[in-house]
Amino acid sequence: MPELYLHVGYILPMGYAELLADDKDPKYSKGQIGFMRDDFGLRLFRYMHNSTASAVAKGELQARAANTTITNITSGTTTSITLTAAGWTVDAFIGRLLVCTDDAGAAGAAPEGEVGVIVANSATVITIDSGKPFTAAPAVNDDFIVYALFDLKDAADGDLARDCVGIAMQAVTTLYWGVWQVYGFCPDAIYTAAAVTAGDPIVADAAKVGAFGADGQELWVGWSPAGMSADNATVKALAFINLFSPAGPGTAP
Repeated sequence: MPELYLHVGYILPMGYAELLADDKDPKYSKGQIGFMRDDFGLRLFRYMHNSTASAVAKGELQARAANTTITNITSGTTTSITLTAAGWTVDAFIGRLLVCTDDAGAAGAAPEGEVGVIVANSATVITIDSGKPFTAAPAVNDDFIVYALFDLKDAADGDLARDCVGIAMQAVTTLYWGVWQVYGFCPDAIYTAAAVTAGDPIVADAAKVGAFGADGQELWVGWSPAGMSADNATVKALAFINLFSPAGPGTAP
């Protein structure tokens, strides 16, 4: 049975240069967790990939890229699956997880529930790291999900907190790597153009944060320490981001 980890790394301190990252090729481990203390207190960060078709602005909120559902594969090995005529973008899934969600035999046999880390993909074949292979070769008509860990899109109204990543510390070019804050006080976070009450939760909107209204805790990405007036022309204000461990990790309770 493969180990329950792959390519172990460390949590590292981040300084000014790291926070301004806008890297075409990753200079640090993908998803690297970092920490820093400044006049706003303890702040936690992640090194992530802007997979959107446009640049990310400093202060914007991003979320994890959507899952890709794969049904009825054509064939498989312990380190790959094939879906004839799938039409995937070459290498678009590198670094994402490949999770077997259903054994076509309806008996829950391996590799149902198992996960691999994608190292390459063609238009029809996905290959996972041989350091953590499936314990059995997937069979015809098995189903999978490709789950993004480090690839981002702009957040949207209704995004669950568990899928939101954080506030961009710097403008990040499309398809480049940068740093997002996942925990702590963040000045000049971009809000929606609406009043927010001091002390209330905040939730995701279109690459922004905003008032929670009647949204449940599964949507809360943090809280607003001082609130925001509806006539704030810059639509920037202080936010406390809590996405390292969101308040509500599930769907509606």
